[in-house]
Amino acid sequence: MSEQNPSSPEMDPSPLNEVPEPPANPSQEDLERYGKIEECLLDVIDPELGINVVDLGLVYDVWDEGKTVMINMTLTSPACPLHDMIEDQAQTAVLGILQEYEDLQINWVWTPAWGPQMINEEGREQLRYLGFSV
Repeated sequence: MSEQNPSSPEMDPSPLNEVPEPPANPSQEDLERYGKIEECLLDVIDPELGINVVDLGLVYDVWDEGKTVMINMTLTSPACPLHDMIEDQAQTAVLGILQEYEDLQINWVWTPAWGPQMINEEGREQLRYLGFSV
């Protein structure tokens, strides 16, 4: 029996063997709703970098299932201790604006692994402004 190392980071807030997927052929109306959700996620800021999760490339998929918003997203590292803070921000940002939804589910996924190549141009500009070389 092995003891757990209290100083080792918690790796995965909710490991998923099968990642939920958005509808294969969304309608134009669906895409417009998903766009509104993603727009709300621009207010969710990565606490370590100070840049929103969309521009950082952390959000992989956004869709809805009835009155529930579904988000597949990742973190810069599976050991990131701030997933609860990001979940709270997402709940507030989306459900506080889009009254047609009652719940929000984030599916934390690690494939593909996040890398700096996933940051969009707006995110890169923000990082350069903060002194990062990207």
